[in-house]
Amino acid sequence: MEADVRILIVASMVLAATLATISIIDFRRMIIPDLLNLALAAGGLGFQLVVQRDDAPIQIMAAVLTLVAFRGLRHGHFLLTGRIGLGLGDVKMLAAAALWINPLLLPVLLFIASATALLFIGGQIVAAGPAAARSRVPFGPFIALGLGCSWALEQFYGLTLGVL
Repeated sequence: MEADVRILIVASMVLAATLATISIIDFRRMIIPDLLNLALAAGGLGFQLVVQRDDAPIQIMAAVLTLVAFRGLRHGHFLLTGRIGLGLGDVKMLAAAALWINPLLLPVLLFIASATALLFIGGQIVAAGPAAARSRVPFGPFIALGLGCSWALEQFYGLTLGVL
């Protein structure tokens, strides 16, 4: 087996295990532990340093910009509504996720995460009634799904949008 394939397999297993753990904990406790976000970030940065060392500064910049953008979005939502709409763990997870994929795939990740979260909420409304629309929903599992799909698109199907 070629070295690159082994690295990809190990990275995929690390990513899958981390995302599964985050999803389970967030669904059960509505929290994403900082240690798991740190593990997600370290895994993504480690992968970039091993496979695409020259692109690591771009990945780090994308992660920082993602963190700043979603912290700002979180704060803006709070100022407008008086409610926290996006947990800080979700913000950190999005920044950590940015270390795993090409920055141009972040909109794909966000689309998948948002669309599946809306479908989940829609299913809850159908099953439990309109009151379910006001219940809190953990976003981490949906970010995990978006990251997993984006990672697969990039690594296994070569979708990098022809840039970077």
